[in-house]
Amino acid sequence: MAKGEVIIDYQICMGCGICINACPFSCLDLTRYGTDAYKRLFPELEPDHGCTGCGICSKACPLECMTVIKKDKDGKKDAVSS
Repeated sequence: MAKGEVIIDYQICMGCGICINACPFSCLDLTRYGTDAYKRLFPELEPDHGCTGCGICSKACPLECMTVIKKDKDGKKDAVSS
């Protein structure tokens, strides 16, 4: 079970892929196709991802368009970085 999830603001994201390279668990991939007029690929969590909620991806993002939600063992959510 994933301990975290990533919320990406696609209005700000430019699809650079820096977050994908920064993730130590390879949870993100450029898969969200056609979000803008240029039909660029954008990051999103892989199915069955193993996100731990560490926030490394959001800290690496040059546009600060990511919010990481960390879940405790009871499933309660807490935003840890953006």
